This record gives sequence, C-alpha cells and structure tokens, in this order.
Amino acid sequence: MGQVREERPMVVQRRDKHAASLAGVAIVVLCLVLLGFGCSTKDASSTTQPVTEFSVDDIQADYVYTSELITILYPLYGSKLDDFVIVTLNNQGMLPAKVVVKSEIPGYTNQAIDTVSLGAGETLEVRQNPLLIPEVIEDLNVEKPAEVRVYVAALEEGVEKTILEETSETTICARRDFPLLIEGFSESEVLELFAAMVTPNDPSVEELIRKAADHTDSGIMWSGYGDHTGDDDGGVWDRLQAIWQAENEYNLTYISTWVSFAPGEVQRIRLPAEVLDQQSGNCIELAMLFASAAEALDLEAALILIPGHAFVGIRTDQENANYYFIETTMIGSASFSEAVDAATGEFAETLPHLDAAESGYGWVKIWDAREDGILPLPWR
Repeated sequence: MGQVREERPMVVQRRDKHAASLAGVAIVVLCLVLLGFGCSTKDASSTTQPVTEFSVDDIQADYVYTSELITILYPLYGSKLDDFVIVTLNNQGMLPAKVVVKSEIPGYTNQAIDTVSLGAGETLEVRQNPLLIPEVIEDLNVEKPAEVRVYVAALEEGVEKTILEETSETTICARRDFPLLIEGFSESEVLELFAAMVTPNDPSVEELIRKAADHTDSGIMWSGYGDHTGDDDGGVWDRLQAIWQAENEYNLTYISTWVSFAPGEVQRIRLPAEVLDQQSGNCIELAMLFASAAEALDLEAALILIPGHAFVGIRTDQENANYYFIETTMIGSASFSEAVDAATGEFAETLPHLDAAESGYGWVKIWDAREDGILPLPWR
C-alpha cells in the first residue's frame, strides 16, 4: 500500500496570509490618511478662521497737553500756537475700530469731541482745542489752577468702552496777561503775537471810525491808499488826524503803568474795546487802539516796541517804506501834529537798536502778521 500523504491546504494558507498582509497594509494606510487628514484640517482651520471679537485692549492711547493756557491768545491754539491737547491712538488689533476722544477744562471750557475711525495697525493723532466759555473769560482777572480732563473710549454698537480717562494739572492765565516767553517761540515771534490784539473788526473800533468821519475835510472815511504814493494828496494824514480827534471825544487819558517787553516777563493788556470803555490806556494799549482804527481803514500799521514803551507807525503808501509815527500817549494833551513830531524823533533814536535786533525792541508789522496767520482776536 502506498502511503497516503496528508495534504495541507498550503495554497489556501498562503492566500490567507497574503490577504491578511494586504488588509494590514490597508488599515495602516487608512489610519495614516485619516491622521494626516485630521492634522491638515486642524491647520487649515487655525489659519483661516476670521477674528470676529474686538478687544478694547487692542487700542493704545497716550496724550500730551499744554501746561499753561494763555487766555488772551486762546483763539490762536491750533494755528499759531500748538494744539492744547494731542491724543495719539494706536490700533494693535486685527479689526478696525471707532474711537471717541473728549477733552475739556471743567468749569472753564466747552468739551471738545472727535469720533475717528482707526484701521487695524493704524496710528492716528487727534488734536483738540476746547474753547473757553465767554462768560468765564470775563471773570479771569487772576491766574487760576485748573485740571485738564482727557477721555478716550472705543465705540462698539454705540456703547462706549473706556480706554483712558485721566485728569492733569494746568494753569489758566488771567485774561489780560500776555507772557513774553512762550516755549518754542523766538523773542521776535512772541512780539509778533501782539498783532492778535489789534482788533479792526470790533464794533467799538467801528464806532470810533464813524465819529472820526466828522473830523475829515470831506466828512467821510474811505479805505486804502488808492493810486497815491507818499500821501501826495494828504488823504492818509487827514484820516489819521480825524481818528486822533475822535479819540479825544472819548476823553481818553494815558495812564502810566508798568510795561515790559523783556523775555520772561508778563505784560498786562486791555483790548481796544476796553480802552475806549474805560477811557484810558497805557502806551501799548493806546498804540494798539490806534493801529486797530488804521487797519479798519485798510491802512498798514506797525507797532514799535522799545524797553518800557510802545508807539505806532502808519505807512503812507504801499510802495515806499515811509511812515507817520504817532506818540499815542499824548492823546488828550497834544495835537496830532505834535504827537507825530514826538514819535518821529523817538523812531530815529530807536532805529539803530531795531537794526541790531537788540532784546526788548520790536517792529511788528500788522499786515505781515496777518499773512503769518495771526488774525485779530474775536471781539466780545
């Protein structure tokens, strides 16, 4: 008998092993694919998901302000003088924002308010000059301490979310105090600011000119120089002497008070309307009154400042550097001709000091100051 050989299903076993091997590979590949897909999905979502929530912490705010408010020059803040408050905003976030900025001197000014749009990553300056309350100005007869309040908030759906809210100390100058030392200004630039106190549009000055018309040869007051040079028709002289006579009708009196144009000093000044109302003035006040009337007639006026004194000059035409100089402190005690003679002699003595640009001396051309942006203070 031949041996019966047990045949094992080797082929079948090999087939099963191979299938298991393929299945294992498939499972591994599938796991890797799924794992890779899961990681890839997570990365994609982390880089493309938009930022939708705004944070107040994204907005940074800082500010600087003026430690002294010069009341008599307050309309010049933001033009000739630097802005009273400067707030710097920086958006460090990824979303744009709306920001409201407020500043004031409580009890003395109105509140300045600005609402600005601040783009993502943007830095922006907001400059503010809160206006003095007119009724308060009249009571500022002495220097007063005060506080500046600065408030910054982000606007989210109309709701203010505070970013910054602070108060800082400042000083408000008396309404008649003019400091002769202003940070960032040269001596000549400070003296040029006197032009702001020459107020041709003040109703009181206009009334003075109306009275002056009664003292001209023609009975009228007219503007400018026309085609005349060197006052060849006497029209400039006629109008100036008429202003002098009209001032006499107000019974103006020169009052000798302390006057200084030295850097670091503070000069007390009344505006032309106050001089007429109070029927008196010191040298610089009377000079500014006369200059105001001349400018109202479109005549070019200049203030001549010397240590302890001031007088006025009126140009005779627009082509030559010729002037009628007038010693305005002689009002009520001398004729117009005598006042001109006195001032002409004074100017001859003053000119070398002006040419040498000596401290305490100044030559303020009102028409140049207007071109430099120094406009008349608003009348009250």
